[in-house]
Amino acid sequence: MTVDFQRLLGSSFISFMLSYMLMKSWLPFARSRPGEVLLEVPLTLVQRLLVHRTQAILVLLYILVGSLPIFEERWFLPGTQPTAIVALAIIMMLPLRYVFTDQGVRLNNGVPRPYRAFRRFVMRPGRGLLASNTTVTLQGRKQGRGTTPSFLLFIPTTAAPAVSRLLKRQLK
Repeated sequence: MTVDFQRLLGSSFISFMLSYMLMKSWLPFARSRPGEVLLEVPLTLVQRLLVHRTQAILVLLYILVGSLPIFEERWFLPGTQPTAIVALAIIMMLPLRYVFTDQGVRLNNGVPRPYRAFRRFVMRPGRGLLASNTTVTLQGRKQGRGTTPSFLLFIPTTAAPAVSRLLKRQLK
């Protein structure tokens, strides 16, 4: 049986997107990050969906379009679609938390974003279905080579006062 290059490429795309999502959620062999933990904010399902939304939408859209009858059996190796859906559900169920240390903020045990890279923060409460969510935008500081990119945090509204106090102390 020969494997079509296009099908292999389509399945690899799905695999890479899921791997990227998993790396944001869980790094089992990551080294211990420096700094004293000041605050940990666990995320609910809504916030986990917001953290992974771009990759999840791309995976679901690619699976949906690739499953249309006109592309039947052209975009994926057999079993890719159900495996991707199950993997996506498992990744969404993994617990996530923001860890605020004295040096920066990180997602779980991932790479920390140092406070010195940000100049200020803006908090926006959610509305409608996202009323239990608060979006925190850490705005980048101007550097010699440009501006550090902004970083979005999706936190539960109940944790917003504690996060606000901590960020006021850390961002100067």
